[in-house]
Amino acid sequence: MWETYMTLCIKTPKKDGELIRKFLHDKELLDPTLKIKSIDNDLIIPLKKQLTKNDLKELEELQIIHTFFNYDQLENARIHPKSHLEILQERLTEEEFVLAPRSFDTIGDIVVIEIPEQLWEKKNLIGKSILDVHTSIKTVYAKTGKISGVNRIRPIEFIVGEEKTRTVYKEHGSRLVVDIAKAYFSPRLSEEHNRIAKQVNSEEVIVDLFCGVGPFVIPIAKRTNATLYAIDINPEAISLLQENIKLNKLVGEVKPICGDSRVVVKEQNLSNIADRVIMNLPGYAIEFIDVACDVLKKSGGIIHFFEFVKDEYPEEVIVADLTKEIQKNNREVKEILQVKRVRMSAPRQWQMVVDAYIL
Repeated sequence: MWETYMTLCIKTPKKDGELIRKFLHDKELLDPTLKIKSIDNDLIIPLKKQLTKNDLKELEELQIIHTFFNYDQLENARIHPKSHLEILQERLTEEEFVLAPRSFDTIGDIVVIEIPEQLWEKKNLIGKSILDVHTSIKTVYAKTGKISGVNRIRPIEFIVGEEKTRTVYKEHGSRLVVDIAKAYFSPRLSEEHNRIAKQVNSEEVIVDLFCGVGPFVIPIAKRTNATLYAIDINPEAISLLQENIKLNKLVGEVKPICGDSRVVVKEQNLSNIADRVIMNLPGYAIEFIDVACDVLKKSGGIIHFFEFVKDEYPEEVIVADLTKEIQKNNREVKEILQVKRVRMSAPRQWQMVVDAYIL
């Protein structure tokens, strides 16, 4: 479609086009709603407004040939939407738009989104709106249920894009091969992966009782020459972890072990070896406090304990729960190093973490 009204423009030779375009852009004089037009060896650049005396003086200092004139043959520019919500606002009714998902999980070039039941018939439109805005995204899946089972797999349904579940996720200098259909992974814990990695000292021995594809152990092994025992009951997670060990340049040693951590600790003689234990299995980790106490050195060590807490004062609850279980296993909490809310996991429910030094 062509504009029928006159627009103030500046004409300049193509060879100087980028320099003058940048000048106009920086001065907020360039009209982004209209396309720059090429005619023979010149560019016709649309302006939002008249240049001030100072603008004209600075333009003259560039020593670029230019002419101001009015022109009526410029094409509308397609302004790229800033978010998928801009697209959905035009395509959904007001009632539907209120329910539209505002956020989603991005894992490499795959998006996993939660779509309300009322908008399920619009799932393709929602998926395409994400692909249109985020050019680096290749695939969109929708959540179809809760994480369940010992392997912590979330049911998902393919929506649009390239039908694949495997991708490479990058965070804080680490690369992780992830398969969202075969092993648990959450990008929402990115800061926790980095926070704990920064705490580890040289030559520590660490046991991750529920390691998944390695989001905790890989960043640690990249930073320090620690020895890490990485245990997971899901063979697919361990297989992906082995890929991630090869994919990253590690200074520490990661030892992947497939099996139930309670059984593995006994069979592999891992009692009293650890300076630090990572327990990221909210909802179930409390049942493995005895295993963590067994793994920690007799002289003591640190536990990073993750749990879901639904309470007005979740910090107090998680500390009390951990302390009670530690005491049951003839150990004591010497010091609470940190307790924090990681994220809201459900209405009025928090995923919490407590770092505790255990004797």
